[in-house]
Amino acid sequence: PTNVNVRGRNANHINIPLVSDAGTVDRISDGLVVHETKPRHKNTLIDFAIGGFPKCGTTTMMKRLSENPQVFMGGPQGSLAVNEINMLRHNDREQEFFDLYSTERINEHTNLAGPNGKVLKLMVGFKGPEMMRMEDFFTNVVNLFPAIDLILSLRHPVLHFESNYNFRLRNADLDEKLKLIETQHLIGNCGHDCKNNCTPKFEYIAKRSRAHKHDDDTCTYSSTFQYGLSRLSLTPMESEELALLDHHQMTIHPEWSGRLFLMETGQIADKDQVRHGRLERSFEEFLGLEANSFTTDETAEEIADYQSHHKFIHICDDEHHEVRKVLVELGAKGAHWIKDYLLESDRIVVPNKDHFIELIDKWGVDPCDKH
Repeated sequence: PTNVNVRGRNANHINIPLVSDAGTVDRISDGLVVHETKPRHKNTLIDFAIGGFPKCGTTTMMKRLSENPQVFMGGPQGSLAVNEINMLRHNDREQEFFDLYSTERINEHTNLAGPNGKVLKLMVGFKGPEMMRMEDFFTNVVNLFPAIDLILSLRHPVLHFESNYNFRLRNADLDEKLKLIETQHLIGNCGHDCKNNCTPKFEYIAKRSRAHKHDDDTCTYSSTFQYGLSRLSLTPMESEELALLDHHQMTIHPEWSGRLFLMETGQIADKDQVRHGRLERSFEEFLGLEANSFTTDETAEEIADYQSHHKFIHICDDEHHEVRKVLVELGAKGAHWIKDYLLESDRIVVPNKDHFIELIDKWGVDPCDKH
């Protein structure tokens, strides 16, 4: 028996009508019709989602995709802001989501005129990096878009925890000399084991926060990727496997029928140019983008902005030994489950698979261990 909740196709089923836009806005470029002639049915409106995980390169992917004329990510292209789309976290914001993805807006912000008269493939997506961690978010997405493709990026749990902790405090005033929560008090499940210690930046810096009071936040649980990945129902969920997943209580969704593009953030920063090029070409192939139209490279401005952020903790300091030990144990279990169970699925695309496995094998090793 399993303690994992399985949600079937008929659970909380939503009857989805056709897109209600009045007609289709066809745009003409150089004498060519460059857009689809029919509005999409709502349950096939979205092709893909960057569904996780936070602090794993999802913003860079969103920005690069939003610059691609084939892709609509919910907002204008280029220098104008395109943000993550989180309406579907909630059960009462569905119409707001569909208004954002109207046929008119998609047509306005894409250009499918390719070289030599070719009409390019339209791809519609959004970024919601908390999707796999938040119970209702993924449930709502699957109910609406059961065949949606997912792009998920992972990271060494120790490095992820450090990044997440520092990110939660990025708006803090350094002169206030905040009393920071000690990392040994952030071991466990946010809101359960950590209780009041496991708080979002709302509690750290109340007036400057953009966080919601009740969101899950920085704790070792939030740096554990196998729980969210297992919700995709791509593995048999046998007894030994469930032990690696700690018998978590999140819902599993066998009704999801899409594909998964899976990578580790070490691949995004890969210095091997040939291998890095294969990653980008694999990404294009997965989404049906024109060759050499996508890159994971950050701009000089983005790199400078990241480097300017203050680091409130350095995870390799001795005071963080206890939390590192827990994160390494969780990472080893996660890597074991991914290699022995998840990668057996034929619905997963893993670019440079040998390199991916090499990277997740390091999850069971403390990255601060100089030996």
